[in-house]
Amino acid sequence: MKQPRPLISRVRVNTNWLSGLSIALAFVWSVGLSHAQSGHLRTQVIELNPGWNAVYLEVDPPVSSPGVLLDGLPIDVVATFSDASTGAQYISNPTVNMLQSYGWAVWYAPDRSDAFLSNLYSLPGAKSYLVFSRTNATWTVLGSPALVQVAWQPNAYTLAGFPLLKGSEPTFAQFFRGSPAHKHNRIYRLVNGLWRQVVNPAAETMKAGEAYWIFSQGRSRYNGPLDVTTGTRFGVVLDAVSGSQITFRNRTDHPISYTVDHVALPGQPIPLSTPIPSVETTTGNTGTTYLHYEAGSFTQTFPPLAGGKAIRWPVVLRAYDAGTGAMHSLLKITSDLGTVTYLPVTASRGDD
Repeated sequence: MKQPRPLISRVRVNTNWLSGLSIALAFVWSVGLSHAQSGHLRTQVIELNPGWNAVYLEVDPPVSSPGVLLDGLPIDVVATFSDASTGAQYISNPTVNMLQSYGWAVWYAPDRSDAFLSNLYSLPGAKSYLVFSRTNATWTVLGSPALVQVAWQPNAYTLAGFPLLKGSEPTFAQFFRGSPAHKHNRIYRLVNGLWRQVVNPAAETMKAGEAYWIFSQGRSRYNGPLDVTTGTRFGVVLDAVSGSQITFRNRTDHPISYTVDHVALPGQPIPLSTPIPSVETTTGNTGTTYLHYEAGSFTQTFPPLAGGKAIRWPVVLRAYDAGTGAMHSLLKITSDLGTVTYLPVTASRGDD
């Protein structure tokens, strides 16, 4: 098959060190996955079609080198937009010389004659990519959940994707109903190698793992209809004295139902509890009671959250039931709109 047209024209030299770096990173990858934080990891499966694919990577792999992540796959080129300062980013065809005009970073497969032109050295999560595959392929990526923070450019197109529940994805209109900046049809998706406008957002369904060109009318911080935050980029961090507050915020004008699944490793349970303020009926004294969850995996369904409202869910470590050492798990939050959010949980009694 004819190789896709080169995306950059400037030449780089002295790249012999890259092959040695790939070997070293592969070793770090294999060693890193054998250690304790495997409880934070999840797998994303991305189905690739022949030609160009617009991909949203949901997970942060322990090693993000393209040479390691794409080893053995029929992938020739990976490109991502890297210079938001240029404003207009939209292109009608990904085979054009993107980087020359729009500030793209590109990786070329090592067996290509233009591999020395590569200037993309990392594939982090919560980011969108254009991927050229020679054949149908399945790209399986293991990594930590990457928290979504779309860097919307005001009055410009942004290449963006979102974590969605495969098989239950919303329409574009359902997903963006709560965002004034994105309630329009200035959205493009990649179809058979060409960008096609989503003319009717109410009739077209989004897809897990897919990226789109989306216009932002003015400034925006919108990440989805159900915004889940903890106040830290590390997710939920617990010890014997400090808990965590998880905030659920409904960005729409209608109720959203959601469920939390605690995904724990069989041999590494994390006992969680929720403190609830209480009042002694006879004395009037205030205190705290606790709602205890199972130490292993559990499912907690929450009442529907009204449109425009927010609620905090306090979580603490039940230290007397916890083992020693650092423990890791995931909280998986799914909504009735087909959105999904993963929060890493790190817990320790502090006496290890």
